[in-house]
Amino acid sequence: MSLKPLADLLFSVLKSYPSIFLNPVVAVLYLVVLALVAAQYGRLQSTEEKVYGRSQNRALYQTAISIGLGLFGGLLASLLLVMVGVTVSDSGIGYLLPIALALFLFHPRFLCFSYAGGLVSISHMVFGWPKVNVPAMMALVACLHAAEALLIRVSGSGCTTPLYIEGKDGKVAGGFSLQRFWPIPLMVLYLVKVPSIEGMQGLIHLPDWWPLISAPSVPGPGTPVFVTMPLVAALGYGDLSIARTPENKAKRTAKTLALYSAILLGFSVAASHWHAFSWVAALFAPVAHEVVIRMGSKEELESAPYYRAAPDGVTVMDVFGHAPGKNAGLRRGDVILEAGGVPVRTREELDNVLKESGPITLQVRRRGQRGVRDISVQRFDEPLGIVTAPELGDQAIASANTAGPLLNWLRGFMQRFHH
Repeated sequence: MSLKPLADLLFSVLKSYPSIFLNPVVAVLYLVVLALVAAQYGRLQSTEEKVYGRSQNRALYQTAISIGLGLFGGLLASLLLVMVGVTVSDSGIGYLLPIALALFLFHPRFLCFSYAGGLVSISHMVFGWPKVNVPAMMALVACLHAAEALLIRVSGSGCTTPLYIEGKDGKVAGGFSLQRFWPIPLMVLYLVKVPSIEGMQGLIHLPDWWPLISAPSVPGPGTPVFVTMPLVAALGYGDLSIARTPENKAKRTAKTLALYSAILLGFSVAASHWHAFSWVAALFAPVAHEVVIRMGSKEELESAPYYRAAPDGVTVMDVFGHAPGKNAGLRRGDVILEAGGVPVRTREELDNVLKESGPITLQVRRRGQRGVRDISVQRFDEPLGIVTAPELGDQAIASANTAGPLLNWLRGFMQRFHH
């Protein structure tokens, strides 16, 4: 069995990928999605500045990173979709992005095609509307999540915000909110009929086993031919890291999401041959995705926090970039034992020592290492730039459940109405 035709097809997608933005409709949709992504990062930056007086994640920088990673993820998803043979002809795929954006208004994590695709597919099978190709739609969702799993693995811990979160036991725990949003431009397959293929240039004759997802029938005379067309998608990732480091949390989530994608793709291929699996795939997509998220959050909230107050010092939970502490080499998990030769056991004791401006030497115990080290901090009338682990009496500054823009607006409106 020769794989050369399939390799030629993938290479043709690779060559045509940069032409996506030549389509004016696709370019406008991409800008709409990009504006929403930028707005989310802007909101995140504003929240950090309000809470800490400075931002760990600059909106412009994070948006630029998301553009680059979105292009990489979109290319990967495009190659995977073509390799599997997912055809968007008559699939109703145009419903996905508007529904995903509408769901995003209720919660940021709903900026995800697993929810939109599941709702549209179930509506089609129950009510007959809208007209969609369930196997193709679910396969698209699976391929996008496979790309998302890789993006989370690569950059999921690159946009984190330190938080004090109230656990189910009422105690305040230190942790991180992990958030990522990507605009995803895609090249997907579309099935059309041409009067004749005689003399057509660039045709690729693919093996009989391809496509894995059965192609829809196209009415009318002529010969069916697959062509590529551009599409815009959006992916969002939101998670909590309390019981482990953000890096380990992102790795764990990426593995789980990759497994989810593989199972959903298997159900989608089966659904293209046996109708009963359409129900399995349509229900599995949103339900399993929600179960994975909720189980992950429950585990984080009910397990012992990774960053806890030490009995003999002050635990560093996070260090802001370009701050004196960061420049001196302080890391997450460090325990500050002394500041300027004075033992410190609480944040208040550390703050009292740091009231005096000028360079200072910190005695630090690094997590996972024996012994202590001295770190010289050069600072002049500026804070150290660290967030310490919660101590007795600290209050939560965030909820584990973050609402979307619409619900936040409604809450604000109701508060103003009552006042």
